[in-house]
Amino acid sequence: MAGLSASFLFCGYEFIRSPAESIFIDQYGAGAKPYAIACVPFMMAAMIYGYGRLLSAAGAKKAMAVSMLGSAAFFFLAWLGLGHAGRWLAFLLLVFKESYVVIISEQYWSFINSVLKDEEGKVFNGPVAGLGALGSLAGGYLLGRFAVGLGTEIFIAFAAAVILPAVVLFWIGYNNAGEPKPAADEAGGKKGHLHLSILAENRTVLYIAFIIFSAQVVATALDFRWTQLVQDYMPLKDQRTAYFGHFWMYVNVFSFSMQFLLTPLLLRYIPRRGILTAIPAVHIVTCLLLFVYPALGVASAALLLFKGMDYSIFRASKETLYIPFSYDTRYRAKQVADAFTYRFAKGLTATWVSALKAAGTVTPNFYPALGLVFSSAWLIISFPLTSKDRTAAGG
Repeated sequence: MAGLSASFLFCGYEFIRSPAESIFIDQYGAGAKPYAIACVPFMMAAMIYGYGRLLSAAGAKKAMAVSMLGSAAFFFLAWLGLGHAGRWLAFLLLVFKESYVVIISEQYWSFINSVLKDEEGKVFNGPVAGLGALGSLAGGYLLGRFAVGLGTEIFIAFAAAVILPAVVLFWIGYNNAGEPKPAADEAGGKKGHLHLSILAENRTVLYIAFIIFSAQVVATALDFRWTQLVQDYMPLKDQRTAYFGHFWMYVNVFSFSMQFLLTPLLLRYIPRRGILTAIPAVHIVTCLLLFVYPALGVASAALLLFKGMDYSIFRASKETLYIPFSYDTRYRAKQVADAFTYRFAKGLTATWVSALKAAGTVTPNFYPALGLVFSSAWLIISFPLTSKDRTAAGG
């Protein structure tokens, strides 16, 4: 049920991701994107804190429902207001779409990590994530196929609509498996609504946060360069939206294939260290290629490989590290280590880029060079994260 729910959620994300990007570019231009991304950590911090308080008061199942229904309501109101609210709504829409999906997706993994054992996670994490990729694939196909005919804006309303079955299916999943409960000393947020001390107490979670940070600097650098090149090649809004839709469809074809065909086998037969160190090594190579050959095709391939592996083998292998830990680690600290760090890295990178742009020192090759530096840092941090005793002990 959680996997089927994720297919609707991520279908809706495809309906909002590309239209929000295209509308923003239409209003501000690709060069202004770093300014919007720099605002994302502030929205993330507010939303995660609100989620933490809701989790303490109502439990995981109701917190999930409020998060998802609130997002659907925002998209519906944004669709109604786009023609009247002016440019600020295009800015807010981009910031919100960067925030909501990370927080909700981590709630799926918090649930899955609470109901699976370590060996079960190695088998099922890939296929469960694959159902989410199937929804993304369908959403990207529909967007690419119909954006030019229906227009970009209507897909914002579609994004709101498909969240509703996602809520129902996830609710059924919670009812079937039973809602995970915290231990008595963690109940009701007794150790804090975010329980940030876990980051100091648990080195595995801290290393995960460092890796997420490095990975998302790489992702942001590749994304900014790719967005620039898309704008150069495709100045028309609906054409650009359709291209975005097709691109993300191809990302999800790759991710879907990985999740169902390769991820379960790799997790079963390849040590986590082998997987989690090979991934940044691939990105070192693609960043080097983009540095030497700055073309749209190379930028698209680099971003496709990053996102495809991030959504499949990287996610599935990383999540098995959380299974042995406590409720607060899976539901609270995870939101900070994974979700907040995910977007904080993107926002901080955007702030760096914005400052450098203001000083007039950013060249196109800056982005792949930045990706190369942080791919290397990611590779280095992967070794202590996956040390034999840490992997064996789960902490």
